[in-house]
Amino acid sequence: MDRLNYFNPYQSKDSSHEDQLTRAYLVLLKYSCHAFFIFIEYVRSKHITKNTEKPISILEFLESGWEIKTQKRNPEINTNYLVSILITDENLASYNETVKLSERNARYDGIITFGNSLTMVIENKPRSSNVWFEQLYPSRQNLSDDTLVYKNSSKLEWKEIIKQLNFLLTTQTISSYEKILIEDFLSYVDENFPFLNPYDNFHQCKGNAELLNRRIHNILLSIARDKNKVLYHKGWGYYIQTPFQQIHEIGLILNKDEKDWWIDLSLFFGASQRQAISFYSSHPKVYHLEKSKWRLCPNFHVSFMNTNLVFFPSKNSEIYLRFWIEHYKEIAQQKRENVSNYLQRLVNEKVIYFTSEIQEKLNEKFYTTAMQTLNMCPEFGIIYTFSSSEIEESDKKGKFQLSLIEKINEGLRIVGLDKTDEFLKPV
Repeated sequence: MDRLNYFNPYQSKDSSHEDQLTRAYLVLLKYSCHAFFIFIEYVRSKHITKNTEKPISILEFLESGWEIKTQKRNPEINTNYLVSILITDENLASYNETVKLSERNARYDGIITFGNSLTMVIENKPRSSNVWFEQLYPSRQNLSDDTLVYKNSSKLEWKEIIKQLNFLLTTQTISSYEKILIEDFLSYVDENFPFLNPYDNFHQCKGNAELLNRRIHNILLSIARDKNKVLYHKGWGYYIQTPFQQIHEIGLILNKDEKDWWIDLSLFFGASQRQAISFYSSHPKVYHLEKSKWRLCPNFHVSFMNTNLVFFPSKNSEIYLRFWIEHYKEIAQQKRENVSNYLQRLVNEKVIYFTSEIQEKLNEKFYTTAMQTLNMCPEFGIIYTFSSSEIEESDKKGKFQLSLIEKINEGLRIVGLDKTDEFLKPV
């Protein structure tokens, strides 16, 4: 049965199965010449020959016509050349493994044959974490001894493929039925493989949390001087590491409810004792934030061995900030017998307050354990919220990165750290 016949879908595999994605894309290539030609050109552009290998010639191969098949096990291959193709969600061009012949029983996700000239065998892995490079090795079975196997594979990204398809929708030469096919394919990807979207702007993410987070990740990568400094904190979100003593992490955190989404630029100073001493001894000034959209967020907590245990609420950020500026020398680890008095003083000074729930957590996390000390961490956060409409409009104009850097500078200015060239690129 021809699975690329539009009316013969897989019955036993759900829509999010990678075989369904392969089939859907190959159906598109079968019925849309525009999509097919840009795919072939993409393969050619990403292929690097070795030694005396003949470069892939699109015009030469197209003269022979072509045939597209999917999920073929050990088919007979008698063409002059064979090239292996990997399609996945990440750029794996740096993997320069040599394609070899394999003794395995191969089942090729896709096969495109150009007469007697060239065979393209396609391996589709929507998640690069599932890539096994030996799957790019063609099977020796039913392969002609005269077929020259290219030593390098072509490694393609779904992101780029989807970009190209979106571009096709804007061209005037595309027919109406091809446009419908491409739009249907992109809608299928949106619904079943949303993480493969190109994330070129927040509007394209369509409110999908995974897409929004990927776009946030890409935004931070685009402004960071060192991409290795952009990391993910489970339970919080993506952040960029700073070189400053007062603050080590600046987060760009997605928030979402049933109706809308928004992003918080989160700067939390003094997350540890050492950071807190450095922060409050700098005499932070937040006056320039008071009339803006920034929120001031006291975040006192106790920790043990770099693990945060209990957080305490505060009612007045001004009292909180003033107290620690005046008493930053008293930020220190407390022995077990001193913890209660230390915390009670903070309550008396109206720096923090207790609830029954917090007391229960403190009992559970500390007093009922064998811990003999607690670290006192008078963290202080400032948060700027970007609304979804504000973000989408700014990102469409290519200005969101600039707005983000401006706000980061504005936030760091409370301790005179608004010179961000050390870790952020100028945009």
